[in-house]
Amino acid sequence: MSVAPKLLQRIDAHHSDVTSIDFFGNSLLVTGSSDKTVRLFKWISGSGFEEDKSSPFLGHKYAVTKVEFSPKGYVVASSSVDGTVIFWDANTGERVDIIHQPNGEAIRNMQFCPDGSLIATTDDTGVICIFGQEKKLMKSIKGIHEESVPTLTFSKDSKIMLTGCTLGNVRLFFTDFDAEQIEPDLLIDNGHDMGILDADFCKTTRFDPLHLSTKIYTLATSGNDNLIKIWRIYTIIEDTRPSRRNSTTSDSPKLYSRLVPTTMHQHFSGTATIYPTTYMNAECVNSFTAHGSSVTSVKFNATGTLLVSGSLDRLIKIWDMQGNCLKTLDEHARYVNCVAINADSTILASGSNDKQVHIWDLTGSFTLDSHISNGLRSLLMTLQLSDQDVPMDFVCPITSEIMTDPVILEDGFSYERQAILTWFSKDKRTSPMTNMELTTTEVMTNEKLKMEIESFLKKLDMDPFE
Repeated sequence: MSVAPKLLQRIDAHHSDVTSIDFFGNSLLVTGSSDKTVRLFKWISGSGFEEDKSSPFLGHKYAVTKVEFSPKGYVVASSSVDGTVIFWDANTGERVDIIHQPNGEAIRNMQFCPDGSLIATTDDTGVICIFGQEKKLMKSIKGIHEESVPTLTFSKDSKIMLTGCTLGNVRLFFTDFDAEQIEPDLLIDNGHDMGILDADFCKTTRFDPLHLSTKIYTLATSGNDNLIKIWRIYTIIEDTRPSRRNSTTSDSPKLYSRLVPTTMHQHFSGTATIYPTTYMNAECVNSFTAHGSSVTSVKFNATGTLLVSGSLDRLIKIWDMQGNCLKTLDEHARYVNCVAINADSTILASGSNDKQVHIWDLTGSFTLDSHISNGLRSLLMTLQLSDQDVPMDFVCPITSEIMTDPVILEDGFSYERQAILTWFSKDKRTSPMTNMELTTTEVMTNEKLKMEIESFLKKLDMDPFE
C-alpha cells in the first residue's frame, strides 16, 4: 500500500502536554491533556477539526492520562492522576458517571472492552481493576505486577486483555473474569527492557489450518528500549476450552495444538522469557529498532496493513508489517505521546508535549475542504466497510491484503507469493505465522484457494486482478 501523508492541521486547544487521543469513526476526535481538560472535535468540511460547543469537559483535578470513546460512541471516558474515571455524554459534555480507583491511586491507563461488557483500569501500584456495565467494581486484581502499569489493551474480539508494566513484563488474560481468583493465562517477562509503554492487537485473527482449535492473534508492543516487537499469540478457542472453574478437573477435554503446550513450560523469544499455559502461548516474530528514543505509542490501522508509532525522539513513523519504515513525520517540536488512526485509515492524529494535536492526511489527496470518506482503502477494507464477510483464508498473513497469487508452505498457511519470497530473501527460514523453523522454503501454488478467491470477487462484480 502506498502512503503519502501530509500535515493537514495543527490544533492548539490545550495548554499543556497532550497525553491521549482517540477517534470514533472517521470524523470525531477526543483529546486529553496534562492541563486537566478533555476536548472534543468534529470534522467540518472547509475548516477541518473544530472543537465542539460542548467542549472542554471539565472535572478532573489533575492530569488526564487516557481518553477513549465507548464502543458505540455515546460516551467519552477519561482517566486521571486524580484516581478517577469520568464518563461524559459525547453529545452534551455532561458528566454521567464516575468510578474511583481503590485507595485513590493515580490511574495510568483505562480502556473499554470492545464488546462494551466491561471497563478496565491500571494504576501505579500494579493493581488492575475490572468494572462491569453498571460501573460496579467486579474484580481488583493484585500481585500480578509489582510496578506501575502504563499499558492496557484488549484484543478486538474482546477475548483477551493485556497489561504491561514498567519492569517490561506482559500479562495476558482471557476475559472470563468470573473466577474468584484471577491469574494470567500467559506471562512474558522482559518483553521490553526498561519497560513496556504501549501495545495494540491487530483486528485480523486466524485459525491454525492444521489445528482449528487454535486461534492466532497478532500483537504489537513498544517500550523504553526503542523497539517495536510483533508477536503471535496462540490460544485454544473458547468453545473447546474449559472454564476457569473446572479447568483442573479430570473430565476436562484433552486438547492438542502444535502451538500451545500441553504442560506449562518456560521458553525464550529474543530477550523475553515466556511462560505459556495449556491454553495460551506466544512467540516474538519480529523485533526492530524503531526510534532513537522510547517508543511511546504503537497502533495498527483497521486491517493491520500499517503500523504507526510515536516516540520521545519527536518523530512519528509509519511501518509495514515486515518492519520497513514507509514514512517519517517530523513536525512535532517535542515528545510524541500518542497516535490514533480513524476508522478507514484516511486520517492520523498525534499528540505531543508541544501542546499540539497534529492531523495528518494519509491519502495525500485531502484538503480542509474535503469530506472524510473514501480515502486510503485497500480491497479488504472496502469489503469490510461494506459489511462483506471476507474469509480470513483469503488474506495474506504478511501483507494483510486479499491474495491474488496464493502459495502454500509446509506450515500449512498460504501467503501472497511475492510477500513470502521477500521474507525468504532476508535469510529467514521460519514460518511468518508460527516462528517455527522450516525444513524447506519451497512454495506451491494454492490453486484451490486462488479459484475460491477469484470466484468470491467475481460474485461481488470485482476484478480479482485489478
